[in-house]
Amino acid sequence: MDIRRLRYFLQVAEFGSLNATAEQVNLSQPSLSRQIRLLEEELGVSLFTRRRDGMVLSRDGLELRTRILGPLRQLEMALDEIKSHSSQIGGSVVLGMPSSAIDALASSLAKRAEAFPNMALHIVEGSAGQMLKSLERGEIDIALLNAPPTDTKWRCEIEDLFIEELVLGGAAESGLSPDQPVSVEELARLPLILPSPPNHPPPIRTLVDILSGLTGGKCNFPRYADSFQLTKSYVEAGIGYSIFPYSAVLHEAEKGTLVYAPITGHRLTRHVVLGTYPGGQYPRALERVKDMVRAEAAKLAERNPSHIQLLF
Repeated sequence: MDIRRLRYFLQVAEFGSLNATAEQVNLSQPSLSRQIRLLEEELGVSLFTRRRDGMVLSRDGLELRTRILGPLRQLEMALDEIKSHSSQIGGSVVLGMPSSAIDALASSLAKRAEAFPNMALHIVEGSAGQMLKSLERGEIDIALLNAPPTDTKWRCEIEDLFIEELVLGGAAESGLSPDQPVSVEELARLPLILPSPPNHPPPIRTLVDILSGLTGGKCNFPRYADSFQLTKSYVEAGIGYSIFPYSAVLHEAEKGTLVYAPITGHRLTRHVVLGTYPGGQYPRALERVKDMVRAEAAKLAERNPSHIQLLF
């Protein structure tokens, strides 16, 4: 029996609405509905009567509420007390990370986690959009995300991490150099490999608008690539150039497989935030992972102060 489902059941009974409860627990309504359905399937009874104006406890639901309300609270208090006695941080935390941050942060975070043998840190990779959906569904506990537009309300808690400069990346033989900035006008004449239009993040959308204005809509995009690794492979092969977060090309630049140059005329940046799913199963472990992410972000900014600006 999953204790979280019992908590959700009690909260739905209190609010009488899936939507109201979902807002309170920061869970999507479909995910909450699924948790209640799984509890009903496990018990073999219907706990609620569904009505247009909300959720009403059935006879079995009323009995379950009466029987678990006190014992569940006692169990939660006992667990909290035991946790407070322990000097060890334990539990499992799933951290979502966009592909563009893997090289810069994943290995360092995994090494930091080794200092806590009772804590399991699982890092999963995906696009920022995928990470957000997984976070809101409760499939991951914490994620690095691009900042949401100011008019968008996310269900997860948001903490600013850093602002990072975007740079132009090219093949080793392209002649790009960190000491020779490339203007936006020059970008308009280069073959650029970018995500397909529906997947343009805000900085790329802005850049494409600028380039379209400069070229009368005749921008040179020889390939679309929605995979970060595919984009890198195209660029390294000399098929075209692309726009990368500065930290995402450091390893390739050090190996000499890819070179980069700053962009002038319009400074492109990405705003990275830490998204957290409230009410995780292991709050102490989650706080420790947040501390580790902040520490690695600070190290990255300290090594590259002209390209990365901390926001905490």
